[in-house]
Amino acid sequence: MMRPPFRRSRKRAGFSLIEVIAAVVIFGIGMLAVAGLYAPVTRAVGGVADAEAAARVADAVRARLRAVPFETGLALVQSPAAVQAKDANGAYNPNDGTRYPEVLFGKLDGEVGIYDAASNRRQWYDSRNRVMPNTDKFFEIDLIRQPAVSPAELDATAPAVVYTLRVRWPAFVQVAPGAAVQSAQNAGGPVAFDHGRKQVLYFTGVLER
Repeated sequence: MMRPPFRRSRKRAGFSLIEVIAAVVIFGIGMLAVAGLYAPVTRAVGGVADAEAAARVADAVRARLRAVPFETGLALVQSPAAVQAKDANGAYNPNDGTRYPEVLFGKLDGEVGIYDAASNRRQWYDSRNRVMPNTDKFFEIDLIRQPAVSPAELDATAPAVVYTLRVRWPAFVQVAPGAAVQSAQNAGGPVAFDHGRKQVLYFTGVLER
């Protein structure tokens, strides 16, 4: 029998331009989806790190208060009404030490700054008596009295004062090397500061005589 003549099939040597473009588009969509999933994870990890740093700052505050005279620490403890009034004030600037010397600031490494109102000082100083610059003020700290446990009228004889330690952040955000701005500024808004956008954690503390 005669076999049919052999015919070589013509196969494409590569992909067409449309196929390449479609593959690139599909790959790009997939990468965008992955990036969309990665961003929340990154923020969550950053939030956990900041919360851990806030806990370290709370420990540092307690340690710092144990190293100062009782009356010095007591001057930093605020009433709940005073803190609520400040939070409701759209012009409240915690970095104004002349008006709000009871506010403390903390660094990411756990160092704490206490305001010195002396005429030749008027800055926040860390435990080594160094000025804390704005670029280092990441945590804003308030000591809020627990009046049910430690009423102010008993301060003269009380062996200890119980307070809640509120840590909010970021107080300042670095915008360039050696430069930072307050994160709560609300330029052009109905209020000068919007502290409600900050993260916040609460801790307990006791100021002992």
